[in-house]
Order: sequence, then structure tokens, then C-alpha cells
Amino acid sequence: MYEIDSPFVAQIFPLDEGRVFTLAEARALMPLVIKITTAAHKKLEPLRAQLQATIPVNDESSRIVEQAYRKVVQGWIDKLLRLGVTASDLWVVHFDTGDGHLCWRFPELRLAHFHLYEDCEKGRRAVDEYIELFQPDWG
Repeated sequence: MYEIDSPFVAQIFPLDEGRVFTLAEARALMPLVIKITTAAHKKLEPLRAQLQATIPVNDESSRIVEQAYRKVVQGWIDKLLRLGVTASDLWVVHFDTGDGHLCWRFPELRLAHFHLYEDCEKGRRAVDEYIELFQPDWG
């Protein structure tokens, strides 16, 4: 598990500026990523229930709930982007290493997977295994 009072200080990055992470930097940022993601997930739960209840009816109230849902998801994505992190899917977070992505999926307890850029989900493998085999600079 991650400690919240880590000596690492998160930096805010311009949205158009990419960031490359070492494993240590990504893991140091994980408490904040988990906090942001957990908060967004909690906000979406009641909206998800409302959307499911209004699926057969496509009226103004369902559009309002859908807009609120999109706003929460976009807010989550924007917060991650400001940290230099990307979301490849809902609740899937990527840290660019220069070789590929360190990959975390909510509600996993720790950042423990890596995949090459072109492999995404199907090429997801244990970080420790990848480091042992290939000894990347970011490891």
C-alpha cells in the first residue's frame, strides 16, 4: 500500500506537455492518483444508478444526468492530465516511461503492471517481471 505522506511533491504540468516517469516517480504519485480516482468513482455511483433507471426514457432528466456523469469523468481525466498522467479507459491510468506505460486499473492496490505502447491491455505484464527481463532505464 502507498503512504500518503510521501516526500514526493506532485507537480502540475501544462496539459499539452508530455511527461516521462520512472517507476519510483510513478509510485510516489500513486496516493494522489488513487485519491482522485476514488473520489470520482464515488461521485459516479449515484449518477450511474440514475442513468440505469432512465435508460428506457430519453427525456430531459436523463440528459441532465448524462451531462453530470460526463462532467465527473472529464474532471477526473483533467486532474490526471495536470499530473502528467493519462487515462486510456474509464478507471485505467497510464504513466508514460518512454518505452511504454506503467498501468494501473482501479481498484488495484498498487501500480504493478507495464505494457509497450502498441500492446495496451493484451500486453499487460508484471512490472517486476519486465524490469528483471529488460532492465529499462525507468526501472
